[in-house]
Amino acid sequence: MKFTKHDAGKLKRVGNSWRKPTGKKNKTKVGKKGHKKMPSKGFMSPASTRGKIAGKIPVRVFNVKDVDRLNEGNIVIMGKAVGALKRKLIYEKCKEKKIMVINYAGETEDTKKDSQ
Repeated sequence: MKFTKHDAGKLKRVGNSWRKPTGKKNKTKVGKKGHKKMPSKGFMSPASTRGKIAGKIPVRVFNVKDVDRLNEGNIVIMGKAVGALKRKLIYEKCKEKKIMVINYAGETEDTKKDSQ
């Protein structure tokens, strides 16, 4: 379920991103029938899947040694400060271990085929 701001559909100036309604008589806040629902614990995803990406546990990696500790049950997110050369080495190491990398934008076999 996607939660949007109260009156987001009515007013152009009101954005979609959720903000808790504040007014004293706000229908959404009060929980009136026929109005939008407010997020609560009941809408939470199951604990077994919470925080996972594609069913795998995300791990931030900053160097090649960090990759050695991972297995196929993990998914790699490279650190922001990692340079191009280390990114390439980390990606190749992950490819050997069959670990998925989310934020690698360098040249892969797929992108090489597209550019030709």
